[in-house]
Amino acid sequence: MGSWGFVFLAYGIVWGAILVYLFSLKHRYRCAQDELTQLRATEELSDHAKK
Repeated sequence: MGSWGFVFLAYGIVWGAILVYLFSLKHRYRCAQDELTQLRATEELSDHAKK
């Protein structure tokens, strides 16, 4: 493999790592959003129970 092959391999590894990170971040964001929605629903139920 020539020197350009190593350059393309390096770029491929970097872009692969970026994509894995973005998918991981998207998953974590969705989990946090779901948890926040559940907490808001629980808060609304406890507010209605107090009234």
